[in-house]
Amino acid sequence: MTSALTLTHLGHSCVLLEFATGTRVLVDPGAYGPSLSDIAAVDAVVVTHAHPDHLDLDHLAQVTATSGIVPLFGAPDVAELVREAEVEFHAVEAGGFSIGSVDVTAVLTTHEQLYPGVPLPINYGFVFGGRVFAPGDSLSAVPVDADVLLAPLGAPWMKLSEGIDYVRRMAARTVIPIHDAGLAPVHRALHRMLLANFAPEGTTVTTLDVLEQIEL
Repeated sequence: MTSALTLTHLGHSCVLLEFATGTRVLVDPGAYGPSLSDIAAVDAVVVTHAHPDHLDLDHLAQVTATSGIVPLFGAPDVAELVREAEVEFHAVEAGGFSIGSVDVTAVLTTHEQLYPGVPLPINYGFVFGGRVFAPGDSLSAVPVDADVLLAPLGAPWMKLSEGIDYVRRMAARTVIPIHDAGLAPVHRALHRMLLANFAPEGTTVTTLDVLEQIEL
């Protein structure tokens, strides 16, 4: 039986996952989103990779001001970024771990190339509760058992056609476009429409504006 959860989009790649068991997980609290000061206490923070649009220290401080010292899970290279933050850092490697009542699986993938020669961070995708897959900045169609895909919609490292191909390969039941703060409103609407139009049969693309939530 799948566990019920509520997903709230908090801007760009940041989402809050609230499970029916009460466990609350914040994913990728990066720049380009609204203040997180009003977010109720969370049980953990999970970061896909060490880029500022996925981990912003000011936003993280807003979270810890409410939540206190929280566990933060991320790749080993995230540790240097949070060394002075009010967090309890846990370096992840491929495999499973738990956050409260929620089972989490870390999948090592490759950050998409920004430009030849530009160093790339370690990128992990995460499956939460066997339901939601957050891939970070990767379009590698890794086999994961998740019925909800958080799909990047726009970035300097991707073309929209690549995002569409990724959604078609993954063929998740529900796709929620994220990673879109760099798009002008007209382009965001166009990208969302095309992603939905070219999604495979059996996949529903559900768009969420900032602070909007969905029951899954």
